[in-house]
Amino acid sequence: MAYTDDDLKKLSEEDKKKQMRNFQMEIIVLDSDTRKMQSRKAMLDAEMRKLRMDQERMRIESENKKKEYDTISYQIIKNEEEMKRLKKKLNLL
Repeated sequence: MAYTDDDLKKLSEEDKKKQMRNFQMEIIVLDSDTRKMQSRKAMLDAEMRKLRMDQERMRIESENKKKEYDTISYQIIKNEEEMKRLKKKLNLL
């Protein structure tokens, strides 16, 4: 049963003690729940921070692989051009 502030003032001493215990028990439960949520929040924060770091690491790694890919692609083209040039020279002999 929910009591208004006026209702609480009108309770008998026994009912006041009962209500006080109920409020104290609710406070303890809420405090425990809040601590669990704070712990979970801290764990989630750490996981999100790790994921952001992983994302950044993967972004950098991807950029490096792209640069390597481009370099190799360019070198392949240059090698093919050089082979064509040498084959032409060979045919001229």
